[in-house]
Amino acid sequence: MIDIGFNVYNNYTGDAKYKQTPSINSKYCYSKLTIILMCLRGKAKFNVGFTEYEISEDSFLCIAAGKPFYYLECSEDLALDIFTITEEMMDKAAQGLIKVHFYSIVHKYPFQRISKVHTEMCHNIHQYLIRLLDMTDNFFQKQILLNYINILLYEACNIMLHSSNGNDENLSSRNRDIASRFISLLEKNITVSRKVEFYAEQIGMTPKYLSTMVKEATGRNASEWIDDYSLMEAKTRLKSNKSTIQNISYDLGFATPSHFAKFFKDKTGVTPREFRKK
Repeated sequence: MIDIGFNVYNNYTGDAKYKQTPSINSKYCYSKLTIILMCLRGKAKFNVGFTEYEISEDSFLCIAAGKPFYYLECSEDLALDIFTITEEMMDKAAQGLIKVHFYSIVHKYPFQRISKVHTEMCHNIHQYLIRLLDMTDNFFQKQILLNYINILLYEACNIMLHSSNGNDENLSSRNRDIASRFISLLEKNITVSRKVEFYAEQIGMTPKYLSTMVKEATGRNASEWIDDYSLMEAKTRLKSNKSTIQNISYDLGFATPSHFAKFFKDKTGVTPREFRKK
C-alpha cells in the first residue's frame, strides 16, 4: 500500500499470524494513528484509556491518536474491518466542525453498537477503499480517499447522535456548541492570535472555563486545538513557498522564528526548512 496517511486492513481474524497487524498489540501502546475497528463477527476485548471494551458483531470501537490501548483477547471467529488514519490525513479530510464532533465521539463514546445496515454500508466502503489503495494509475486517488474518509466521519457522528440520550447528551450538546463556536473563531483568527484568552473573550467566558468545556466535548483542551490549527496553517504556508519562514513565524503569532522552529520540530520531528525541502 502507498503511504498517504490512511490504510485499511481486510478481515482481521483471531489467527496468530495476524497478531502483527499494526493496530493490535498485547501491551499498552500510544498509536500516532486514529484507529477505527468495526466488528463483522466474533468478539474481541480491548483496553482503551484504561477502560475495557468488548466489541462484537455490528459494533465499532474508535481509538484516538495518542490514546493508550492494548488488545486483550478475541474469539477464533473474529473478523474486523480496520481503518487507520494519520493526524495529517485527518486534518485534510475533517475540516472545521466535523472534526470537533468526531473527536467528541472518540472522547465520550468510543464504543458504539450499530445497525446491520450501517455495518454493511461501512463494510462496502472498506472493500472499495482496499481496491482503491491498490490502484497505482488513479490520478485522483487521494482526492477520492479524502471524500470517503469524510463520509466515514459523518456516519460515525450520525450513529452517535442516534445512540446518545438523556442528561449526558444535553450536557455534551452544550459543550459541543461551545467547542464549535471556538473552532469557528479559531479557523478565522489563527493568524490573529494564538492565545486562549483572545477566544474566551470573543465567546464571553474565562479562558479556564472555555478550555474545560472544549476538553469535555473533544478530549483536547483549547491550547491543543490552537497548536493543531497553527501547525496546519504553517504546513500549508510552507508548502506554498510564497513566504519566508521568518514571515510565516510572525504571521502565526510566534515571538521569533526560533520559537516557531522549536514548536514545529516538537510537533513534526523536522524543522520548517527541512519540511519545505521535502
